[in-house]
Formats: sequence, structure tokens, C-alpha cells
Amino acid sequence: MAALEGAGRTGERRLSPSPQDWLDVEKVAKKVFGAVDWAKLGEIYFHEDGERQWQERRQLVIELGGQLARRLALHVKPEGMSLWAGAGVAELPVLLAEVLLLDRTVVAANLLEEECDVLNAALAQAAPQVALHYETGDARDVAGDQAFDHLGCISLFTDPETWPAVSGVTYGRLHPVQLDLEQFATERDQVRELASGLFALLNQEACITTTAEEVAWFLELAAKQERQIEPTDDVIETAVVGDPVGFLLLS
Repeated sequence: MAALEGAGRTGERRLSPSPQDWLDVEKVAKKVFGAVDWAKLGEIYFHEDGERQWQERRQLVIELGGQLARRLALHVKPEGMSLWAGAGVAELPVLLAEVLLLDRTVVAANLLEEECDVLNAALAQAAPQVALHYETGDARDVAGDQAFDHLGCISLFTDPETWPAVSGVTYGRLHPVQLDLEQFATERDQVRELASGLFALLNQEACITTTAEEVAWFLELAAKQERQIEPTDDVIETAVVGDPVGFLLLS
């Protein structure tokens, strides 16, 4: 689907998808989205009017997902392997591009079994030829003993339902007088443990796709291990939460 040309950061030849290739992937994404049960996803993501809210966001998810995929293609090599922790519907266009255009293997993990079921059903119906499947479970467990050259971690450590104190502090929603210090310390340690476990699955040279709010967790780990880590200039807004997403390059 794409031609190989140019050299990457490590000297490997990289896939250079054509404009038509990207349009083809967008068509696949739209086809899959057309098969999604948005009423069920609405119940998972929103407290009310979920299906309507997704209808308003669907096109934006495809557009911003396509932009993120184009940026990611500049930082990863073909035929590599990505681990997406907490991957959901918003990441679907990026995952499709990785598989279809970059010939990459994608491991997509999500703790919500119902969301995985909805997305897998849509993929099976609309794009059965695509080697993409959402796995229910902790990304560290789903990954097994595999090593990855890319980690996708978008708004995972800032989930208000899982870590309300850390999320509240990150986004400035909690004033110091409202903060339960013991709860915050517990959540902080849990996030550190998760970040460390995901970080350990990466190759020496790797790319991390994450939000600006989550960068500090990876910077801390890189400093402890005396690894070089550099942010890129790429920044894309997410369609659901609105957090800016960029890339960290590890070496």
C-alpha cells in the first residue's frame, strides 16, 4: 500500500505512505465507525446523551486520529511493534494506520471489556482482513514477554475514575486544602508502578506517544535509568479529552 523510501533515526528504511494511502485508511476507519454500536459506547463514556455526543465527535476523532498517525509515522519504523495502554475508540484510526500503512504489529489493551467487545465487533464486521484486535486487561499482562519500540499512553495516568486525586492535581481541579494527602500518595505510587512497568517493556530505542500531562512520569523514569529522552515538536489535540498529545524519543 505504501512505498519504502528515506532513512529513519536508526538508519532503517521507512514507509512513506502516499496521500491516497492515507485516504484509503480513512475510508476503512469510517467504515469501522459505521459498524460501531455508539449507543453502547455512549453509555461507557458519558453520563447522558452518550450516543448523541459521539455523533458530534466521530468526524473529529477520525480527523485528529489521522493527524496523529501521520506524525507517528515519522517516529517509528515499519514492521515494528506498538503497545497501546488504555486504547479505545479514539485511538482506532491510529491503530489502523499502523497496521495497514506501516506494516506494524499492534497490541491494544483496555481494561473495559465492554468497550473491547464493541470495537472488536465493529472491526470483525467492517474490516475482517485487518490484523487488529483489542485485548481486555492490564497492558503489562497483555504484553507478556514481548518488547516494543513504541508505547501509546494517552490520558491513562489522568483518568479521574481510576486516580481522582492525581487527576485532580494534574488538571488543577483540586485546591491544596481539598487534597487527601494519603490518597494522593497511594495513587501516585500506583501510577509510578504502572509507568515503570510499561517503560520496562520498551526497547533501548523507542518512541512514546503521550499527553503533555503525562510526560513527567516518563521523564522521571528516564532520569533514574540515565536514558536519553527527547520531546518532539509534534503536538495534536485529542478528540475526546482535548489534551495535547506529542512524542518522546528514547535512546
